[in-house]
Amino acid sequence: MIDFLGSGALNLDLVYEVDNLEDVRSAGFDLHPGHEISGDQETAKALMDFLHGQGTLMAKSGGGSSANTICALSRLGHRAGFIGTAGEDRAGNFILSSMKGVDSSLVKQVGKSAICIIIIEKMERDRAMFVAPHDREGKFPDSAVLKSVLNTKVLHFSSLVQSRGISTQKKLANALKPEQVLSFDPGELYAARGIEALSCILKRTDILFITEEEVKIMTGMAGKAGLEAIYPLLSENRAGHNNASVDWNLFKDTGGAAIVCKQGPRGVAIYSPDVSVTIPAEKVLKIVDNTGAGDAFNAGFLHAVLQGALARECLRSGVRLAALSLSAFGRGWLDKLEI
Repeated sequence: MIDFLGSGALNLDLVYEVDNLEDVRSAGFDLHPGHEISGDQETAKALMDFLHGQGTLMAKSGGGSSANTICALSRLGHRAGFIGTAGEDRAGNFILSSMKGVDSSLVKQVGKSAICIIIIEKMERDRAMFVAPHDREGKFPDSAVLKSVLNTKVLHFSSLVQSRGISTQKKLANALKPEQVLSFDPGELYAARGIEALSCILKRTDILFITEEEVKIMTGMAGKAGLEAIYPLLSENRAGHNNASVDWNLFKDTGGAAIVCKQGPRGVAIYSPDVSVTIPAEKVLKIVDNTGAGDAFNAGFLHAVLQGALARECLRSGVRLAALSLSAFGRGWLDKLEI
């Protein structure tokens, strides 16, 4: 059995630096700091053509939220694998080669690779993202994939861009046994589809990673009211899936499923009816790239969960890894991890 199995988009990440995002918007691309939008490959090419003249290409990296988390967990010494679709092209080969230590035997190579264009303002260091998805990213759950899901302790989801992504991942979630754990980071793209659309995954979710902004987008409510709207869904299936069968200290501490709410520079909080803990973010002297910091946090948190840590230490572990991830473009920071 492996420790972690990921599912989500696999992208070729291209990181550009610009003087001002307003120039990008003036050229017709509706990109804003801290937000992510999706579009087609033609729009991605037009954006890259614009950035070739108006920006600087700073890095090329494998990407995708769940893939980033799984790669970090592998570097931390865990047995990890990934389910997904990459292109049958040079970009697809590059994406797979970037997943050092991860079992990618369940990644199918077909069609044209997804591209994620990340644009960072020189002064602000916040990023805007444009994703052109793989056109067949949701066609992977065959019998071999569904069988492989039974061979992991934790299944970790992030979003698939195309509309059928939720139903695809629902099949994977439904294949889990009660003693297996599902962690879920919906991101802004899934949050925008609303709480009802995500309920089929949320009701099987044990650990939900979400930002304050995503809570508001998903529920229409901010703060604790939004968390209280989401939490009952996580507990909906407790009769058939009781975390008592998962003998991990985090769930003993929280009394069941947990929502982990990421609050950027203000830190991170964990919420359940039994516990509410908030810790501050670590101070970072210089932010190079904040892309993927939330994914790094997820890896640090999940790493501590598997080590038997309680809620507060899981948060600390996540915050430490998130801070480290800010020191390099893309996944470059992974080279700084020591097992």
